Amino acid sequence: MGEVFISHSARGDASAMNVLRKVVEELEAKGHRPLVDQSDIPPGEEWRAEVVDWLARCDAAVVLLNEKALKSTWVRREVNILMWRRALGAPLLVIPVLLEGLGTRAVKDAGLEELGPVQFARTPAGAEHDALEVAGKVLRRFSELPSAAVGDDPMRGWLARIGLYLKEARTDPRLLAEAAKALEIEDHHLPAITTGHEGCLFLAHQFLVAPPARMERALDILAPALSDQTISRLVGSLTATWVHEEAARNVLPPPGGPPHAMTLLLNAHFPETAEDYVRRATCGAHRGYEVQSTGALPLGEDRVGERVRSWEDAVWQLFFDAEDDRWLPDDLHERKHYLLIDERRPDGDFADAVGLLHGLFSWLIVLVTTGNSVPAQPVRDRFDNAVLLEPLLTVAEEQTARLRKKKLVKLPRRLTGTY
Repeated sequence: MGEVFISHSARGDASAMNVLRKVVEELEAKGHRPLVDQSDIPPGEEWRAEVVDWLARCDAAVVLLNEKALKSTWVRREVNILMWRRALGAPLLVIPVLLEGLGTRAVKDAGLEELGPVQFARTPAGAEHDALEVAGKVLRRFSELPSAAVGDDPMRGWLARIGLYLKEARTDPRLLAEAAKALEIEDHHLPAITTGHEGCLFLAHQFLVAPPARMERALDILAPALSDQTISRLVGSLTATWVHEEAARNVLPPPGGPPHAMTLLLNAHFPETAEDYVRRATCGAHRGYEVQSTGALPLGEDRVGERVRSWEDAVWQLFFDAEDDRWLPDDLHERKHYLLIDERRPDGDFADAVGLLHGLFSWLIVLVTTGNSVPAQPVRDRFDNAVLLEPLLTVAEEQTARLRKKKLVKLPRRLTGTY
């Protein structure tokens, strides 16, 4: 049957722990495999390697929400990864459970509003938890879960590709162990990492959330055991992982339904930074997403109209290679289209032009690089539901990412001493 990740912050909360135990018991009785960390992760400690592994591979998830969970950085990160996979189209069942009489308003105020569209299981306010009843509500939702979830899951595919590249380094298990240590994976995982494909896949999972400096060190260690072609492919898969996973998740539209217009604001200087955000968000998917860049400032008095006409031409030419004979393909809604626009200090006219562009192409996602600053609130209010990608970038982060990418791309030549 399926593997079910359980996100919680139940330690020290007797009622929540009772619910956790009952949910685990009922899942096991139905033949599912619960994936649950029974201990809290103290502030400042690293995400446990097992948790990253579970999040990337689970078929379903239960999120137990008490007051402590709503304040937990770890629960927030877990929810982000789960909903990220759903937004990518993974057939992932996510069941939030509201404990302690909590309402959906408290969930939204805690920054977990992504769970809003998902059906909640609840416990009533002012009543003792009937743990068995709550577990029963959760299990009733599992009628939607097949023996194992199947379907397109770009995050799993991305990890599988990285695991396949890393497999080439199994000829030297010592390097795999050193790379794992560079990623600061706990020692007790090292034997599994150096034996078999599953170990390489586990290592790939850690690259998903590794800080950029650790990723670079690990890749430098592994490179001598890899062919130039494998290094190039691995670098291509990893260079965008510096982008914060929460910001990356917000690059994607909500799951379900046809594509719809979105405006994304990114305080970056370079179009390639915006491309990294899309690549990170889509887990480097080779199909289903198209990304193109355009610019063009207005030259005359019609600042809004000139922009719209320029962007309209760009959409037709860049995405569909169409000029005079303009028609939309039948499979249009099977893909997400990102138009990247570099506009330092966007103003109200710019916002109005983007609105008109969305009137022409209701499925288009516009990602605007705004330079160091972000538009003032009055300008942001002129956009239709614009999303500011946070956490905001610093100049140092963007410059460091560009330098790191150049260095990694040159890695095969550095190994041979030709650069």
